[in-house]
Amino acid sequence: MSEQTTPWPDTVTNTVLEALAHHRRRRVLRILENEGRTSLEDVATRLVAQETGTALLDVTRSDVEEVLGELAALHLPRLTEVGLVDRQDRTVASTEHPALQDPKVESLLQPDTSEWDTVLDCLANEYRRVTLTTLIRNGGMTKRRQLAAEVTAMVHGDDDDDVVESVLHDLHHRHLPKLAEAGLVRYDIDEETVGYEGHPNLDDEWLVAAAGDTPRPILSMADQSKEMWTLRGRENVTERGRALCEQADDELFMMFTLRDTVETACVRRIRDAIDRDVDVYLGTQNRHLRDLVRENAPEVTIWEPQLDWLNLPPNHEKVGVDNPLVMLLREMLGSRLDHLDAQSEDFLEQIPL
Repeated sequence: MSEQTTPWPDTVTNTVLEALAHHRRRRVLRILENEGRTSLEDVATRLVAQETGTALLDVTRSDVEEVLGELAALHLPRLTEVGLVDRQDRTVASTEHPALQDPKVESLLQPDTSEWDTVLDCLANEYRRVTLTTLIRNGGMTKRRQLAAEVTAMVHGDDDDDVVESVLHDLHHRHLPKLAEAGLVRYDIDEETVGYEGHPNLDDEWLVAAAGDTPRPILSMADQSKEMWTLRGRENVTERGRALCEQADDELFMMFTLRDTVETACVRRIRDAIDRDVDVYLGTQNRHLRDLVRENAPEVTIWEPQLDWLNLPPNHEKVGVDNPLVMLLREMLGSRLDHLDAQSEDFLEQIPL
């Protein structure tokens, strides 16, 4: 089975994730990133100091010898086999493996708990990664058979009934229980439904970004001009919106034109932003969408734009500059702030005064 079929970048293979699925190996890589090539004794000493909260000068020789034995027998051979570490005689150094140059991998190295070991062990399997990707994109709960069909299509590129049955069997008996145990999914066996739960240290964008994308910056499927970016395709716009919701730490300003642009997962991220004390402002001409947001996130400040800004007349008034973003904001917010009397009854009902 080729890793090319997964939504994760090529540099993050099953073997790399397996190697990272132990907190002590991640600590070794962090030490080597800071220290460069160094002796095995130095790595072992720093590990003991980190794990016991002991000053380097107070680390005992017996503690170092114990850690050295485990490094030599278990962790360094695995890191060397995968190509993440270069070992020569009594010294070691991190390599220029593509995974270590990938900013996505850097975030995987930071969590330092055995709980994170379990999460990475789950991710070190293509079917489980694709399962999580599918659940994130679906939002809410998904029927187990539908999930099996979608996972089969993503991994194998077809929907052969026999293959779907095989995937369904493996999901039920192997993958979903493991993902549920790690807290990544909610699996209702009686209802035969599955929903994405996630993990505080796992960025959802890891699982939905296409190969080569880097979480947080503008998506690679965007077109850039001097003034602004343009995203094409509903899925790309939705995923970028989700990322912006997760990034916001003070204010979040959004406009939506279609109700189905806001999926259940988007509402959940808006809810998460509010829980982080982010002030959320949402504008839409769609009453159903306003009702949906009010029901699920009543703290959101909602307004009704009076301009269909996606269908501006070709010769609309300019403001002295050719910056489309400035023109858009001027049209939306400029002279219309003092025209509340032009709002709909639906909007006026929400004004507390």
